[in-house]
Amino acid sequence: MKKRKISNILITTSGLILLSVSALCCFKLIYSHYKSDKETEQLIEELFTIDENAPTPEIVEDPPVETSKEDNFVLTDKYLGYIELSNYGIRRLITTGTDKATLDKGLVGTLSVSAGIDDEVGNLIIAGHSTYNTFQKLHYMKIGEEIKIVSHKNTYIYKITEKHVIEDTDMSYFRRITNKKLLTLITCRNNGKQRLIVVAELRG
Repeated sequence: MKKRKISNILITTSGLILLSVSALCCFKLIYSHYKSDKETEQLIEELFTIDENAPTPEIVEDPPVETSKEDNFVLTDKYLGYIELSNYGIRRLITTGTDKATLDKGLVGTLSVSAGIDDEVGNLIIAGHSTYNTFQKLHYMKIGEEIKIVSHKNTYIYKITEKHVIEDTDMSYFRRITNKKLLTLITCRNNGKQRLIVVAELRG
């Protein structure tokens, strides 16, 4: 009887420990996403928001050296722009490359065959993780919904025209085009065994 009681205590204690660890892991993940979202929003505000009401700075003979400006040049070169899924409250910074380390930071990246954000024509191809604060909402977006792309030069509004689920070996949607301006978004489906492809055309 005493051994059974001790066994029950051990089982209960182990269960509580596992629950605590699980709760801690969940909290850590939620906090990590929250922190990533806040950092992203701050960078977007710093790099892509123009204050039209800001006063014109006065010219001085010996202006102080501001290291933050140099940092901004580096960031401007690193971040090509940002993508906004307005109906879902998602805004993510766009960079080059789609390696795991880059996408794990909550960024979205352009493929090597992608056109440039500000090219007059071409297929801008962007990939991102299927997480709640990145491209998960692509699974629920419908034909006709709009996607905003903001670069350091312009703002572009694209309208979704196609959605496809393809195998991870299918490269047919990652093609170069020369007659119009397209946006192709890619994210994982079915635990990475398939891809969701969302194609959108520049709104005329």
